[in-house]
Amino acid sequence: MFATRAAMDRKSSRILPQYNSLHHRPWWKLLVLAFAILGVFLTMYTGFLVAIGGTLAFRFVGFPIAVMALLGLWLLPDVEKADQAPFWKLLSTYMFLMVAWPTYVAVAIPGLPWVTPPRLILAVMLVVMLTHFPQIAEARRKVVELVGYDKIALRLYGLFMVMEVVVLPLSPQPVDVISYEIMQTVLDLSAMIAAAWLFADIRMVPRLARVLVYAGIFTFLVAILENFMQRPPWFGYLPSFFRVDSELLEVYMSPQARIGDGRYRVRATFGIVLYYSQYLGIIIPPLLYEMWRMRGWKRALAILMIPLILQAVWFCNARTAFIAMFVSLFGYGGMIMIRMLFFRKRGDALKPGIMVALVMLGIAGMAGAIAGSHRLQMYTIGGSQHAGSNAVRDQQWAGAWRAVAKNPIGVGMGIALPEVGAVSNKGIAIVDSYYINLLVGVGPLGFIGFMGCLARIAWLGVMTFMRASDELEEWGGALALSLINFIISAYVISFADNNYLIFTIAVAVLALHRHQSRRLESEGVAPRQLGSPSTALVRR
Repeated sequence: MFATRAAMDRKSSRILPQYNSLHHRPWWKLLVLAFAILGVFLTMYTGFLVAIGGTLAFRFVGFPIAVMALLGLWLLPDVEKADQAPFWKLLSTYMFLMVAWPTYVAVAIPGLPWVTPPRLILAVMLVVMLTHFPQIAEARRKVVELVGYDKIALRLYGLFMVMEVVVLPLSPQPVDVISYEIMQTVLDLSAMIAAAWLFADIRMVPRLARVLVYAGIFTFLVAILENFMQRPPWFGYLPSFFRVDSELLEVYMSPQARIGDGRYRVRATFGIVLYYSQYLGIIIPPLLYEMWRMRGWKRALAILMIPLILQAVWFCNARTAFIAMFVSLFGYGGMIMIRMLFFRKRGDALKPGIMVALVMLGIAGMAGAIAGSHRLQMYTIGGSQHAGSNAVRDQQWAGAWRAVAKNPIGVGMGIALPEVGAVSNKGIAIVDSYYINLLVGVGPLGFIGFMGCLARIAWLGVMTFMRASDELEEWGGALALSLINFIISAYVISFADNNYLIFTIAVAVLALHRHQSRRLESEGVAPRQLGSPSTALVRR
């Protein structure tokens, strides 16, 4: 055997290296010919489908092409190159435009998602990500370490994604489900991945949070003009190529007033008032924290922000907006109170006692005001004008439980649920709760995975606030309240277009918690174990 191997080595040494390449193998020409034939066949196949079905054909031919393209990009070799990419400029622009630009002012191409400026920015960012991450190992490491920092949250979201795949054979419309899941996953996680790369520098967390705050302030200003005009300001000035479905435009332009209450309800750059109210719940906590941190002459700006927030919440005329404001205000007070009681250093107990008394007095005062004011009851608990929506939602929940009992695995996300939702005039089933979409779409396990992941990260944010040593770490509490408000509002609002914002906030909380844990370890302080919320708050 050794003699044979030595003979082969001597034989190969007499052949020039360039003639040992694949191009000189006898089967290479056959392989090239086979690939050429396959390429011509795929070109003809794709062209035929596009000629027959137009852009709708991309739904069938785009998936294998995209998979092969992504696989080819991922197999690119690593290069010795600095880990520098324009993610900050792209991400900050994208996050601002996603709020500032109305999603329904778009170029509608049949078979494709609506084309808007923020989605064009997203497309550029995706191209940069797909060429940067496969070739830069350091960039991949930054993202993987942060996204996988908390194993519980990662496993919960992994459970949700597994259920999205498991339900495909049980779905009545698997092609539509796959198309929706791919598109929604890209929209949900693209900004999060870019943010995870940015947050390797922890100072980028408050910078991006301020971009979100500025976008929220912009919607407040739009709401003032909108309330004055009693319609979105840009209606009547849209060119024809920016006008999508005419029936949708009529809905977006309508007052969207409640029965028995004819007031116009502002929705700023959002098409539906409830979608805007959910956004308010996400943006108000970081805005309040930024106002609290203002010093000197900036305090005047903070005072001016109060009527802006109140007018948006008031003229939105939605219970979810009022509840979000109350959760934000009393959530801050409650977190400060708990931190002073259970996480304070040794010292005078008078200050914590006063804080506890003030918070409890505020809660008692608000409870008494709601109990004694019919108007406050209407804006928080609901009144007669909410009876219709409550009845419809009760019917939807009854149908949801029947659907879950019939199929506890799920039927897939993104498809109509006529046995659950109310059917509109256009024959579209409308569901008024994202909880229902998750329960019926991916089953109870998928629901636990999605909402459990957000709840876990919100808990990490609260604990980061409790142990904060500076204003940077206190951002964890503000962002945690945003997650909590989203979880609450999702019970009565079915809207997935805010998910990108929630996942970006979630990865910011992970970055803050990791930064804090490293600080505590460097100071020689063992961080407290993060158990359940009912057992973690223990006196020293």
